Amino acid sequence: MKKSLLLFSMIAALCVTGCSGASTSEKSQGTNEPSESSNVDPVNPSSSKNDESSNSSSSSSQPAAPKEEVKNDNFTLLKPNNLSSMSNNCKQYVDDMRTQQRKLIQEKGTQADYYLNDLYGTAGVDLTKGVLPSTRDYQDNTGGYRDGTTENNYLDPIGADYTKGEKSDESKGIEIEFTPADALKNKQYTITYSQKEDFSDAKSFNSNDTKVYLKNLLVNQKYYVKVSADGKDSQTINFTTGDYPRWIDARPMFNVRDMGGYMTSSGQRIKQGLVYRGGEINKKTGWYGTQRYTDDTGKTDARDGHIVSETTESKRAFREDMGMVNGLEIDLRGSSETNGYPAKANYCDFAENNDISYKMLSISSYHKGMQNNTTQIKQLFEAFSQADQHPVYFHCYGGADRTGVVGFMLGAMLGMSYTDLVIDFELTSYSSNPSRNYRSHLRNGPWNEWPGMVDYLKGTLGWERDGAPAKTIKQGMEEYLLNKCRISQETINKIREIMLEPAK
Repeated sequence: MKKSLLLFSMIAALCVTGCSGASTSEKSQGTNEPSESSNVDPVNPSSSKNDESSNSSSSSSQPAAPKEEVKNDNFTLLKPNNLSSMSNNCKQYVDDMRTQQRKLIQEKGTQADYYLNDLYGTAGVDLTKGVLPSTRDYQDNTGGYRDGTTENNYLDPIGADYTKGEKSDESKGIEIEFTPADALKNKQYTITYSQKEDFSDAKSFNSNDTKVYLKNLLVNQKYYVKVSADGKDSQTINFTTGDYPRWIDARPMFNVRDMGGYMTSSGQRIKQGLVYRGGEINKKTGWYGTQRYTDDTGKTDARDGHIVSETTESKRAFREDMGMVNGLEIDLRGSSETNGYPAKANYCDFAENNDISYKMLSISSYHKGMQNNTTQIKQLFEAFSQADQHPVYFHCYGGADRTGVVGFMLGAMLGMSYTDLVIDFELTSYSSNPSRNYRSHLRNGPWNEWPGMVDYLKGTLGWERDGAPAKTIKQGMEEYLLNKCRISQETINKIREIMLEPAK
């Protein structure tokens, strides 16, 4: 069966993680969504000028350009030239997916709705087998299949052994390097950064090092940075973060990402800092429950366990970098998985004085969840529509299957292309959570039914007729939410109003 991605590439968030707190989006509501337009550039839909985001899929293998120096009598600052803290192979994967998208658009023609028929397209790219060429001549130790000749092309060394190598949610952030004048050496330095040139919204932290990292920054965003010591300031440098998905470093919480930053078919961008997806929060000690997964060849692997995810740093990142104070945690797990979490009913364990709410909405994965959990899905989307409940952090255990399906539904309703929906789903493969590699092309496994979900959308929900697209992903998802989940059009409109903003 054929499914092809003829879609436009949203300029997705990068993974720049941030030291001592990153800015979160304002909670103001966006403008009403404009009508679909054929004038949206599928490769560069915004006016952002960023060398890294426009690089080809081979960009990650190119040598880094020399860093530009900005100096005065006090400091020499080097402007960062790596504007994403994603691992190189993770960036390569995103670049390759978007290169494939460009190629399809060039081959098949854009037309007014080129980004709408993205689930199927008109030519034979079969995404039921996944986002990468996939055969059974290589099987990694987590049960995922990749082509035996290209087994290391996309994942880091963790692809074959996830216990080694740096994952994208273990990244350092944007590197800021400086050299002080002799009189300022061996001092404590204050690094100040801001999204505004006048530093009116500045954040700062102190360090004795001359190489520091800014974590959890917004993507596709210009930042200004300066350094000071003993009352003497550097010149200001500026840079614009890259156009890759925004990965949050909240370790030991894993697989935490912002749903914002992606472009949509309306030419708008999903706001950052409003809705996050990721792995579980768990503060209990001495709990390492393993689950055994059997893939579709019968191989069984047991490499999955719960970890203690609450630390001083993960709590700080959750509250400050993600701005979750006065927000809502939505737990998609079942009560048997929580081991007594949260400690206090109706409140997240990262809350202080009950300032982060908690709600459990247990769902199943893939088409089974879409079929059987419509009541919970309705409650989920009603929560997304309440501006005063944002930010929202939704998660299951691994942030992969149940979380991935909710992310798919929300992103599709907002107008993300199928390419970006698959990217958002597959980035879990680059997290520090094990047993999650390349899940969209695994068939008939007990823990992955992405292809089955796609078949359900196309067949049962009528997104395809006679092998041709009958409706767009956005249209189909809206109909599903309206007719199957009984979500009101007002609720859908509110979510779009809250979460979409004009592309810069």
